Amino acid sequence: MKLKTIIIIAIVLAFAVAIIYKVVASDSSRNKGGNFVRPAVMVNLQVMKPEKFTETLSVIGSVEANEEVVLKSEVSGKITGIHFTEGTQVEKGTLLIKVYDDDLQAQLLKARANLRLTADVEARQRQLLEKEAISRQEYDVAYANLQSAQADISLLESQISKTEIVAPFDGKIGFRKISPGEYITPGTDIASLVSDNPVKIQFAVPEKYVGTIGKNSVIKYTIEGMLSERTATVYAVESMIDAATRTLQMKALTPNNDKLLTPGAFVRINVLMETKKNILMVPSDAVLSESVGQKIFVYRGGNVESVLVQTGTRTNDKIEILTGLSEGDSLITSGLMQITPRSVVKPAKVQ
Repeated sequence: MKLKTIIIIAIVLAFAVAIIYKVVASDSSRNKGGNFVRPAVMVNLQVMKPEKFTETLSVIGSVEANEEVVLKSEVSGKITGIHFTEGTQVEKGTLLIKVYDDDLQAQLLKARANLRLTADVEARQRQLLEKEAISRQEYDVAYANLQSAQADISLLESQISKTEIVAPFDGKIGFRKISPGEYITPGTDIASLVSDNPVKIQFAVPEKYVGTIGKNSVIKYTIEGMLSERTATVYAVESMIDAATRTLQMKALTPNNDKLLTPGAFVRINVLMETKKNILMVPSDAVLSESVGQKIFVYRGGNVESVLVQTGTRTNDKIEILTGLSEGDSLITSGLMQITPRSVVKPAKVQ
């Protein structure tokens, strides 16, 4: 009984070994004989054609007031009048703040009375000098007193003028930082005044475009939330390139009649650069980066080829190919992560 069991087990094991050997031999035969065929990868192709391309420089700029000043007092004293409303437009020369000046006005009255007296004395002394009744020295003393009295009046008038703070230019006045009756000193901030029509736009241009855009160049820009473009003219260029950012600062002037441009706001600037003809542009996704450079896959003669390329101008979705690609080449634009130069591909769509 034991012998019969052993014989049955031996027969079963022999059959199992034979089956396993057959399967392994069959797989080996297919691999060695080349009968196994990998499935083709479906890809999209783009036949390369030269095209015209106008390069656009897009940068962010900031709006600045044409003129801006923080109003301050030149003298110490109590505020006797505030003659403006916060957030309103004021004209050049408009009285904004009045500081107490009664003491100076009294001194001015006294100085004017003294001037009249010294003027009368000088006139009489001049008449006597003409008659040779007095010496030249006596007349010179009277004339010097007259000039001193006139200087006293000019000094007082200048001091009184400093008690009146007026708008130095047309503009919009901001929030006031003082109150009626407050005692202020030289340097006290009163309010800000900005001239916002026209306004300035400051922006930076990359170093490589410095020779393309400069003074008197016309730029186009858009305001956040608005699609319509506006124009501005470059009026000033910084004297040197910023070594840290490799950019050159520029300023442009633009009208602001509708008051939509607020100092401190951002705008997007678009500058049309040179127009290139007969260049090859490929989708950005079709260019792959490697340690040795950038490459693309092309379909030539039924085979996939990996080609190193040199790139040029870039846009949001395209890249210019300078070398490595020719007109009429079939660029592979899909399935790039699934293929290698030995892959079998099947064009699904040709553009």
